[in-house]
Amino acid sequence: PEFVDLASLLSPLLNIVFYVAVFLAFYYLVWGGFNYIMAQGKKEDLAKARDRITWALIGLVVVLLAYFIARFAAEILGPNIKGGVPF
Repeated sequence: PEFVDLASLLSPLLNIVFYVAVFLAFYYLVWGGFNYIMAQGKKEDLAKARDRITWALIGLVVVLLAYFIARFAAEILGPNIKGGVPF
């Protein structure tokens, strides 16, 4: 791909960052679930696993919201096809 401006360089990089963030949040969620199963009823371990699951879900929601807000902003602020003044 040819990079003619900053946006054409940053767009693929941001997509990679979003995919990695979603993967990490999902991995953290699975890790928390595994720890929850392996806690064997120990209250302290159950609390740690529950916290890990909660933060993984919060992280996943934040990443997905950021992705959709960025897509929406790109749609609104994208280049004007017709040319001229953008308003």
